[in-house]
Amino acid sequence: MLRLFLGLYLVLAVGLVLALQTVEHTFNALLDNQMQAYNREAVRGQAYSLVEQLRGLEGPGREQQLDALRPHYGLGLTLVEADQLNLNEQEKALLDKGLLVIREKYTQFISSIDGGPQLLSIKLPAEPSLMPFYIAAAYLMLAVLIGIVLFFWVRPHWRDLEKLRLAAERFGDNDLSSRIQLSKRSNIRDLSEHFNLMAARIEGLIANQRELTNAVSHELRTPIARLSFELDQLKQQPDPAQNRELIADMYADLGELEEMVSELLTYASLERGATVITRENIQASSWLDSVVGSVALEAEAAGVQLLIVECQIDQVRIEPRFMARAVINLLRNAIRYAAGRVEVSLVRCGDCYEVQVNDDGPGVPVDGREKIFEPFSRLDASRDRRTGGFGLGLALVRRVSQSHGGQVEVADSAWGGASFRMTWAHLD
Repeated sequence: MLRLFLGLYLVLAVGLVLALQTVEHTFNALLDNQMQAYNREAVRGQAYSLVEQLRGLEGPGREQQLDALRPHYGLGLTLVEADQLNLNEQEKALLDKGLLVIREKYTQFISSIDGGPQLLSIKLPAEPSLMPFYIAAAYLMLAVLIGIVLFFWVRPHWRDLEKLRLAAERFGDNDLSSRIQLSKRSNIRDLSEHFNLMAARIEGLIANQRELTNAVSHELRTPIARLSFELDQLKQQPDPAQNRELIADMYADLGELEEMVSELLTYASLERGATVITRENIQASSWLDSVVGSVALEAEAAGVQLLIVECQIDQVRIEPRFMARAVINLLRNAIRYAAGRVEVSLVRCGDCYEVQVNDDGPGVPVDGREKIFEPFSRLDASRDRRTGGFGLGLALVRRVSQSHGGQVEVADSAWGGASFRMTWAHLD
């Protein structure tokens, strides 16, 4: 705190002194004519009285008269020759007009007596001898008062900054739950809130990374174990027909691994914000047709009727690749669990687009409707390729909708199955 206080104090003190001097010199230069006029008027009466009493006198007579007048005026009165003053043209012009010439910061006034070479010099009384001390004392008092005010201003800032420093230090020491709470009156409250948001984001990313690492290890174990078992069987199997079946199963396992890695990479890129979402205006009906067409064979193989029931808009503004991946995941999820029917629609509701996918399957229990959007989370614990999946598809749907400024939720469909509704903001 001492370093902060001294630094601010020195900057403020030096800046204030420089500012006062700058203002003083600036206004002295700007107001010089007005100040001369003011002081000339203030002394004009006394100068006139003195000149009238000296006019008509010559040589020693003027000196004697001036000696007699000095005790009554309290001014420095002297007779000077014009040649001794080195008058400039402007000052000579003033004297010719009968005006006073002002010198020495408005403390000396020179007046013509009778138009001759001898002039009257009038000097104001000298400042008190202690004036420099008073000025120094005034500056010192000002410095002390500034220091007191600055101390009480710096103290709460320093206290809040110290809290922020300690929170950052704890966070750096792997205490990821470290947060800072400041008063609403704190001037760095916004900074602390940004720190808390940053800390929460980093904590979430690290936690998610740990979950993904653990989940990926767990998910990879199953197809790898199957491949290892199938390789052992292949070595021991002399029948070529059964060998072909084993090889087909191995290719299926490799495809499963490839699909898992692809979804994992896509999810991870969206999760850490490494992928820039660039929206494009896409022709809505043809885009939706192509998305549905990409899973049409899967639906036919599963005996599910897949229909587009509504597409009310001409164009949709999306990142086509990621959004297509999200809708395909919704459709595959619906096909996997549907009894025989899946319907999809694309509409615009106010300032949002909405894709809705309905199926006639068993639906999603209320207590699991949030859990299914978490990575590697399944309500069906089966590992069967028909119903198991990887637990990444719906998590990817949620990340894509969030990257578009939207959300995804699940409810009951009209047939008792699941109704997934993904919305995102419309941007011009």
